[in-house]
Amino acid sequence: MTRLAGFAILAGTALLGANTTHAASPASCAPSGGLNYICGLTNPEDLVLIPGTRLMIASSMTPGGGLHLVDTEKKSAAPFFPAGAKSAHDKAAFPNCPGPLDASKAAFHGLALRATQGKHYRLYSSQHGTRESIEVFDVDATGASPTLTWIGCQPMPDRHPANSVVALADGTILATVLIMPGKTFAESFEGKNTGAVFEWKPGSTAFRMIPGTELPTNNGIDVSADGREIFVASSGLRQIVVFNRESPAKVLRRGQFKDFTPDNVHWTADGKLIAAGMIDDEPACGGKPKADAKGGNSLGECPRGSMASTMDPKTMQETVVTRGPATPDYNGAATAVMVGGDVWISSFHANRLAYKALR
Repeated sequence: MTRLAGFAILAGTALLGANTTHAASPASCAPSGGLNYICGLTNPEDLVLIPGTRLMIASSMTPGGGLHLVDTEKKSAAPFFPAGAKSAHDKAAFPNCPGPLDASKAAFHGLALRATQGKHYRLYSSQHGTRESIEVFDVDATGASPTLTWIGCQPMPDRHPANSVVALADGTILATVLIMPGKTFAESFEGKNTGAVFEWKPGSTAFRMIPGTELPTNNGIDVSADGREIFVASSGLRQIVVFNRESPAKVLRRGQFKDFTPDNVHWTADGKLIAAGMIDDEPACGGKPKADAKGGNSLGECPRGSMASTMDPKTMQETVVTRGPATPDYNGAATAVMVGGDVWISSFHANRLAYKALR
C-alpha cells in the first residue's frame, strides 16, 4: 500500500503515514468543525491563486488526481489537468526532461506560480509519479477561462522527493526535501536536521543541495520579492527560518508558531507570510505527534484541529487567522490562502477543500 506521511511528507522512495487515497467519503459534504467544503478532490495538498482572478489551482497527491481549477466565488472546482491541457516541451529551457507526464500516474504536491509576460504565468509543481521531478506549465489567463500547457520538467537528483517549490525571476527553481536518505522522522522530532533546500539554475544539468539550509523537515518555501531571502518552514521546529540566498550558512531570522506544525508557506496580498497545519497537542490523538516504530509518523491517521497564521517577514511575529476543532470529515491541513474575505485550507489527506468566512 502506498502511504502518505504527516506534513504531506515523502520519505525516501516510499510514502509514509496516511493512505494517499482519501478516507471513506462521509454521507454528505455538509459543514463541520466550523468549515465549509468543496468535495470530490483527492488530497488537494497545495493551492495558488491566479493573480487578478478569483481562481485558484489545487494540486492532488493522489496518482492520477491531476490539477483542479477552484472558483472561490462559486465555491466549485473543475479539472484543469489533464482535461484540455496541451503539451509543448520547451527543450531549450528544460533539456534534462525526459518528456511529457503520464497523467494517469502523476501525483502533484507543492505549487508555485510566477508571472512571465502579460497574463501568462509559469506554474511549478513538485511531482511524484513515474519520476521525482519539478513539472512546469504555462498558464494562459488572457481568456475568460485559463488554459494550461505542460512545457517541461527538471528531475530531482537521486529521486529525492521534493516537497515544496518556488521559482525566481531568472528561472532558478528552489525545492525542499524533508527527509534525506538515512534520516528519520524521529530525528526531526528531536530537533535534528533531516532535510535541505535544493537549487536548479537554468543551463545547469541538475539540482544541487544548498549547504547551510539543512533543517528538521524542510517543508514550505517562498522567497522575498527581490529574491535575496529564502523563507523555509521547518515542521520539526514549528518555525519559519529565513536564509540569505547568497550566504545561507547564517540564519537571518526565525519565527515560532506556537500551537501548530507549519506545512506550506505563501505570501498574502498585504505582504505577510501565511502558513497552515495541524494542531500539535490534540488530546484525542494522544497529544503531540510522535515517530512510529517504522521511522515515519501517524499524523494523517487521527483527525487533528486545523490552524492558519500569518507571520510578519521582518518581525517574525505570528498572528492567528483561524483555528478549528478536530472533525472526522477533514484532516491534514496543509495550505492557507485568503481570497475575498474567506480563508481556504488545503489538505494532504482529505477528499475535499475547506473554506471559512473571516468576515
